Amino acid sequence: MAAAGSALADNVIIRDPTFEQLASLTVTSVTGTARPQFTSPAAATVLTAEELNYIGIRNIPDALRYAPGVQVSQFNAPRWSISARGFNTITVDKLLVLVDGRSVYTPLWSGVYWEQHAWLDQDLARIEVINGPAGSVWGANAMNGVVNILSRSARETQGTALLVGTGTEEKVFGSFRYGGTAGENAWYRAYLDYSQHDDTELGDGSPTGDAWDMARIGFRYDRDDKDNRVFVKAEAQSGDFDEPGFVPSPTPPYQTLPPQGFNRGGFVQASWVRHLAEGSELAFGAWYERLERRLQPTDERSDTVDIGVRYSRQLARIHSISAGALYRYIQHDTTSTFQLTFTPPDRTLHQASVYLQDEVQLTKQVGLTLGVRVEDNPFTGTEWQPDVRLGWSLTDSQLLWAAVGRAVRTPTFADESRYYVNQVSPPGTFGPGSPAVIAPILGNRDLRSEELIAYQLGWRGRWRNGAMLSASVFYNDYDNLILYVPQPLDTVTLAPEFWSLALLPVNNGAGHANGAELSGVWQAKPRWRLLGELSYLDLKVVPSEVLLAKNITGSSAQLQASLRSYLDLGKDWQIGVGLRYVDELPALNVSSYVSAEVRVAKALAGGLELALVGQNLWDDRHAEFRTASFPIDPYIERSVYLALTWRR
Repeated sequence: MAAAGSALADNVIIRDPTFEQLASLTVTSVTGTARPQFTSPAAATVLTAEELNYIGIRNIPDALRYAPGVQVSQFNAPRWSISARGFNTITVDKLLVLVDGRSVYTPLWSGVYWEQHAWLDQDLARIEVINGPAGSVWGANAMNGVVNILSRSARETQGTALLVGTGTEEKVFGSFRYGGTAGENAWYRAYLDYSQHDDTELGDGSPTGDAWDMARIGFRYDRDDKDNRVFVKAEAQSGDFDEPGFVPSPTPPYQTLPPQGFNRGGFVQASWVRHLAEGSELAFGAWYERLERRLQPTDERSDTVDIGVRYSRQLARIHSISAGALYRYIQHDTTSTFQLTFTPPDRTLHQASVYLQDEVQLTKQVGLTLGVRVEDNPFTGTEWQPDVRLGWSLTDSQLLWAAVGRAVRTPTFADESRYYVNQVSPPGTFGPGSPAVIAPILGNRDLRSEELIAYQLGWRGRWRNGAMLSASVFYNDYDNLILYVPQPLDTVTLAPEFWSLALLPVNNGAGHANGAELSGVWQAKPRWRLLGELSYLDLKVVPSEVLLAKNITGSSAQLQASLRSYLDLGKDWQIGVGLRYVDELPALNVSSYVSAEVRVAKALAGGLELALVGQNLWDDRHAEFRTASFPIDPYIERSVYLALTWRR
């Protein structure tokens, strides 16, 4: 079982899955406890390591492109914008991402530093994607969805694995892992990875100057006996980043080159689950993370401590009760620059929450899940996030489910206290004799949490001919959305050197979204499997006269579709093909595009495998995202790589 929103993690292993195994995959992210995906009352998608390897996926963002309802846009070499059910902005703030149950959501800006967490671990077990609110289980910011990235246990990764490769965009990459036993019922693995990435391109074909590299080293320990389950993981990473473009400057020409970027840090995570009488469990977990990061526009350091406890028990055969508590401490320090200042530059976050959940089996066919989480945070105080889910097994092969829930997105340190200079216009811009004009984005300490009430309805079915289909529809009602309101031209505060034309964040937005998501699997032949996904989204944010509201409305693809084919040619050859369509983003001036991935792999003697992979093959390059915060205009290029894997 996984602890709801803390360090406690469960890692159900998916081996080379048959259709029967795919139809009975386990998910932990819906209710916080492991249960079959097919009977989960949520829009749940599971991406297994095997199916992602079939088409040569090398990072988490590219994997999430094949989850229905998830929007993935890469806007330069190390940066992605990833959202669920809309709100696809530069800092996606309504999607919670977990790695082995550890939250990687940053309270400084919101969202995820994907350059740090984009690894697709060679020992990945699966990626669980839950569309829709999950605040009753995972807490604030699990507003439009949850992504939980789960690695294999050390028990399942014994022996040696080595990967080396080279390509046109990922220039050099490699990983090494060794796993062994650590006594009776105990196992470990040690691993390291390195990857070096090339620049993206500008419109004229020249490099943008955003190349980067990252190295990682880690260790994992698992112990599992009839009474206890222990999990320990430690990891450190270090990366260097070329920063493209220019940053604002107070002196002519009012822009300058940014400094070299970096991301360094590491974490230690541990959990202990004690099996008690009558199927009940008591679990404790904790993790500590240190991060030092300088990537535009932030120069920051943070220390995070997370402690959680959970108790679960079966009552009277029809009730499955789960309760828990979480405490999180974050110390954030920032270095002030002309471009960005936080007031004060150092902040401390104390966050505590408790939750209670009851899974009730009303009849043999009907189950009801009631959950609520109460959370206290330093931005808005106490927040309630209730959730109700109903599952009805129409037959052994059909499930109908419905859900309604409330979730919140709390403000961040940046929302409250930043002074971010977006640009500086030269003298004379506002008339003869006018000084240079600074365009800052301000903070606002009077912000409230953004709110969502979500209504969902879904159905799943499977058939004996090797087919399975999932469908869901939803309606999301948003209130208190944070938008940026232009302020009057200030000719006094910074005079005579500057005038100021600021934007102030306020809770004056509202919106609604409706849509549908469809996914299916068909085992066409014993060695040939087809998977498809389709999603539709209609999102509108008001007031439409506010520029950010207009941009949010038109920055998420209305229609997305994908198709994958996995074919085994004998026991030695594999061919995987992925094909995707992404609709236009009119607010960002990004055209619709089609993308194709192809992987051909040959098993060699002695545990070797050689794979040739082509990505973004449909055209030579395309744009996926544009933003005024990064004035360069990068394009994502066609790429090819060759990889050699050895396992023993």
